[in-house]
Amino acid sequence: MSNEQFTASNPALKECVIRAEGLSKKYRLGVITRKMLVDQIESYVARKLGKPDPHSYVHEKDTHIMPKPSDFWALKDVSFEVRKGDIVGIMGRNGSGKSTLLKLLSRITAPTEGEAYLKGRVASLLEVGTGFHHELTGRENVYLNGSILGLKKKEIDDRYDQIVSFAEIEDFMETPVKRYSSGMRVRLAFAVAAHLDPEILILDEVLAVGDAAFQEKCLEKIEATKNSGVTILFVSHAAESVKQLCNRAIVLQKGRVVCDAPALEAADFYTEGLHLHGGIHKGGSVSRRGELIGAISALLARSLPDGHVLIDVPIETKDGIRKADVAWISNARRSTLCREPAYSGAPEICVHLPGGDRSENEIHRTTQLLFRSGAVENWIIGTRGEIQILRFNVSDESRLITNLPGKIALD
Repeated sequence: MSNEQFTASNPALKECVIRAEGLSKKYRLGVITRKMLVDQIESYVARKLGKPDPHSYVHEKDTHIMPKPSDFWALKDVSFEVRKGDIVGIMGRNGSGKSTLLKLLSRITAPTEGEAYLKGRVASLLEVGTGFHHELTGRENVYLNGSILGLKKKEIDDRYDQIVSFAEIEDFMETPVKRYSSGMRVRLAFAVAAHLDPEILILDEVLAVGDAAFQEKCLEKIEATKNSGVTILFVSHAAESVKQLCNRAIVLQKGRVVCDAPALEAADFYTEGLHLHGGIHKGGSVSRRGELIGAISALLARSLPDGHVLIDVPIETKDGIRKADVAWISNARRSTLCREPAYSGAPEICVHLPGGDRSENEIHRTTQLLFRSGAVENWIIGTRGEIQILRFNVSDESRLITNLPGKIALD
């Protein structure tokens, strides 16, 4: 059924531009996959005869045994509708099926079950440089992408200067894309996707590659499309960005939709599922946790007035977005860090209140990542308010608060 037939047969859905019906995607795990057919054949024959696989890696074990294939459902029975002009956030932990869903909607891969209907020109930015021919120049790729979207050469000519100006890589447009840095590729890719007048724009967490100034520029561009009628699917781990930009959000968990609600409600559902705020503190109630956060905030504000106290701070690290329950950041450092969709570096002091299923090992893993992102101190607060301070290669004399008590007072 074509998009036009689908719309015509459902008059009530004339403004519906995206519709997913029972979308599912299954992958086969454990099968031999080599880059060349001859390698696959040699590996199969060797293992079938009980001999070591000649193409196995040195750390692999049991290379003489045939792997047992198993099925993995990356997406299972996902259904939803998106109307024209909506900006819908897609949220979920890594491996929840977000990218798989967008690849199905973008027609990059086919569903195992179910169907997806899209009405209008679709521009997808799923990863750095997706859709670019790396042997072609930046200029040639602009025209290639425009042609794929169905635009005539004159229409692309009219937008070319805007695209180049937005990407800020004027001196490299005649250079093959294969010589671009990842930042240059994402600049050009976003500029092309945003300026060739797509009716549906699909963005998959690509802005994290750009620098702070370009991230801000992209978010402003997305904000500007709210009243233009463009429909946007926006994947992000940053709840604040979803709240700011989207009117609705869908949360995925293990390949299934677990929440489809207004952006504020869905973003809170997502962060609560990650135990980023609220929930039951191990050994105490929600109110007790709130008292601790209040007492810590008051201590930091009183002891370090030349800065800002922050609550529930998302921080970008090499291992994804991590979070501090409370943080203190100096005025100087705050002015150098991007704050959307998450802080591009850690504040000087990051405070953690273990709770829910956040294990002690997970907390310590987070502190190490935050140290590498610029934190000077990480505090871990116990259930009775006791403070454990971890410092990054600094002496006791360098602590940011020299008269810090050993325990947070709640009265």
